[in-house]
Amino acid sequence: MLYPVWSRTAPRKNAKRKRKLSAFAPYNRGSQTLLVLAARTSVKHGVWYKVRLPFRPNASTGWVPGEALKVSSTPWRVKVDTGQRRAWVFRNGRRTRSFRVVVGRSAFPTPTGRFAISEVVKQRSAGGFFGPYIITLSAHSERLNFFDGGRGRVALHGTNRPSLLGSAASHGCVRFGNGAINYIGRRVPPGTPVDVVS
Repeated sequence: MLYPVWSRTAPRKNAKRKRKLSAFAPYNRGSQTLLVLAARTSVKHGVWYKVRLPFRPNASTGWVPGEALKVSSTPWRVKVDTGQRRAWVFRNGRRTRSFRVVVGRSAFPTPTGRFAISEVVKQRSAGGFFGPYIITLSAHSERLNFFDGGRGRVALHGTNRPSLLGSAASHGCVRFGNGAINYIGRRVPPGTPVDVVS
């Protein structure tokens, strides 16, 4: 985002307002990065983009004017399968890596859907609970409104308990081995689509 802007129900300035988008992502105040789902251009209203909104409910979408965005593409994709408890990283449609992961326990399931990486935040202590990176998503927990001082934002992150890989033991985040999250954190940028399936 280049500046704060209201998302709207349709691709025009007189459409009903939905939610106001900040120019900054909430976790580490990096640039707000959104997943573009569609584009619309007209002589009367200009260029508009339909984006995945970083708010509840998780499938929320809205239209924002093109002048408020800097649009770019990425060759990267991430897929997480909560049933298999595995994640895959793709570049240009080709799988580059496969990893065992920890997903949400039954009381706090990892939400499913198409999301986007919001921020890639390197941690000061690579051996801490979150490992070397926290990679926040546009997704939110469907059970926890608040967690660890935040608004229940779901993330991909490392772990200091690698023995749990392949299990369902988190509060909804997806935990990777530290080598795996290093691979992702060093390569995969904000805005990358992340598909979570069950």
